[in-house]
Amino acid sequence: MNPAKSAPTTTILVVDDKANMLTLLAKVLREDGRVLKATSGAAAQKLLAEQPVDAVVCDLKMPDMDGLAVLDATRRARPNAAFILMTAYATVESAIDAMKRGADDYVTKPFEPDELRATLLRALARRRPPEEATTVTAPAPGLLGASPAMRELARVIGRTASADGNTLVIGETGTGKRLCARAIHLLGPRAAGPFVTVTCRGIASEDLEAELFGSRPPGRHGDERPALFERARGGTVFLDEVGELRLGLQARLVRVLEERHVRLPAEHSSLAADPRIVASTHRDIDAMAREGSFREDLLYRLRMTSVLVPPLRERSGDVELLASSFLSDMSRTGKQPRRLSPEALVVLERYAWPGNVRELRAAVERAAVAAAGPLIEAADLPAEIRSGNAFGAIDLSSMSYQQALEAAREDATRRYVEAVLRRTNGRVVQAAEIAGIERESFYRLLRRYGISPEDFRTDE
Repeated sequence: MNPAKSAPTTTILVVDDKANMLTLLAKVLREDGRVLKATSGAAAQKLLAEQPVDAVVCDLKMPDMDGLAVLDATRRARPNAAFILMTAYATVESAIDAMKRGADDYVTKPFEPDELRATLLRALARRRPPEEATTVTAPAPGLLGASPAMRELARVIGRTASADGNTLVIGETGTGKRLCARAIHLLGPRAAGPFVTVTCRGIASEDLEAELFGSRPPGRHGDERPALFERARGGTVFLDEVGELRLGLQARLVRVLEERHVRLPAEHSSLAADPRIVASTHRDIDAMAREGSFREDLLYRLRMTSVLVPPLRERSGDVELLASSFLSDMSRTGKQPRRLSPEALVVLERYAWPGNVRELRAAVERAAVAAAGPLIEAADLPAEIRSGNAFGAIDLSSMSYQQALEAAREDATRRYVEAVLRRTNGRVVQAAEIAGIERESFYRLLRRYGISPEDFRTDE
């Protein structure tokens, strides 16, 4: 599967009073369409009147017309054009004001090129007619995304599917590993065959053994349960959370993969086993192999190819796409249509999402039920989402040790950044010096956690 790109005819207008920034923007965005450049708001207005512009990327602070004035001019001349605001002075309030006036999104300087491209592609996808919505990367239902991480995932899934070898899908809980496995099956040469799923976690060992290798009640004939590999003949077996398999079952699975046969419950009976196996895990399976809790020979056979599913916090800009998709799903089931207010969207995008897409879906569905009307306000969102408390409000017992450490690290980092800004009265340069990191790196932390230095300034 090829990464999603804007159509070649897309015209993008970039507006900034600094020539070096215009050159950089043109270089970053040239793969997404034809780029026009304007060094002032007046020049932008002229191009908007003369050219069929599909998207505008504009700086907020300019001498003649600021970015909000260019936004108003864009909405008059090209009401369907996507509009992205660039600013080094972003606060939550200014972002909300810009979106209320018709902006699609904003980025804060300095930004990563992939961040800008992801933001633009997301805005373009939202503006396109429904029949053109397939330009948003969607390797499987629920795996929507215009972010660089999702475009890369789509590429890896397409390449992996065609290889027709056993595959290991790795990712945190709630990221969509099952959906990735199904996409690999549907995009591969075995798509016409069955897709048989076995969950290896939360099932008694004897029941899991019967599920994998078949069973026959003692003393009875003709009442056998067919083996998993018999049911999946010509198709794909998905072993969900394979890291939970006990060692005895791992050994039997290795024999099946080595011999390409599975012994059936009937005496002296066996079945040729040729399915493709896609296995998933949220655990550090390499560490398990080193410790002896997972067989290395099984790991080698399962990981002929591998797919890493990114957590939601690394999918810049995908929260809105996913949330809108979940709301559309709800409306199709007969529930009243709902949409997110700009304030609610900002809150969702600032949250760290330790539970990933699964947590986002639950939060959106709860908010839709709580909303009094068609518009979901920030106050309708769950309390832990509004507070941004991604660690203290979660159920640690539902997470692996590594996930709990990561959630704690995210929470501690956010609180540290806020503490340093509080000490320096919101001065980023001084805060970066105290933190011992480059200023650009500190700015990336601010963007990641949705923190504004202005919120910590008390003397200006």
